[in-house]
Amino acid sequence: MKTLLLAEYKKLHRSKLIFLLMFALIMTLGIVFLQGQFSFGDKKYIDTFGWYILQVQSLTTYYVSPSLIALFGGYIICREEQEDVLKSLKIIPIDESNMITAKMIITLLGSIFVYLILFMISLIIEAVLHLNAVNMSEVVHYFTVYVLTGISVFMVISPIIALVGLVKKSYWIALIVAGIYSFLGIFFASKEVVRAIYPISSVFILSGAYKTSIVEILISIIVNMVCCLVAYKILKIVSNDKK
Repeated sequence: MKTLLLAEYKKLHRSKLIFLLMFALIMTLGIVFLQGQFSFGDKKYIDTFGWYILQVQSLTTYYVSPSLIALFGGYIICREEQEDVLKSLKIIPIDESNMITAKMIITLLGSIFVYLILFMISLIIEAVLHLNAVNMSEVVHYFTVYVLTGISVFMVISPIIALVGLVKKSYWIALIVAGIYSFLGIFFASKEVVRAIYPISSVFILSGAYKTSIVEILISIIVNMVCCLVAYKILKIVSNDKK
């Protein structure tokens, strides 16, 4: 498994998707910063410590990261087949199940990495703007929120990634489907219980971004686990089809 993970990591060095990912994140950080220049009363939004770091987490999750992670995961899970190297890999031979597992692990790590980058840049900007307001307990809290968001986004997006591998179509479809899927989460965000049921909005409950009830937390855990189970079942079919 270690060899497979290393191989998948090295493949990413030749991928232009990494540049697309970084460009999208920089654009998001910039847009949220500009949004913070708007005022309510005599005070700008960005003048409040914590506003920027929470807005980056929220807007990125609803508009950007699910699509990019789905695209990223769909790309690496379909790459060998679309580049017609899968036949060569079978000659080695290679365990198809382990290879798919390695690809999903890399996608999970990629999701966490995306949110860690967002967290670090957001924290730096917050520190520059509100150095005296920064305290360790809040930094730890926001760090936890971002890491849990990265894990949870992967979990709720995993069925889309798995479906891309099953239908064997362009991985760009994953970006479109995930984009619609995540955008719809906005309409459930303010509805109690319902927001725990809809996968994307449940991300905010599990990450601790929302203060909510134990019931909603339990529902969110179940929803995320169901998403992973659905992805697992689909990937089992994908693995069997490749044998």
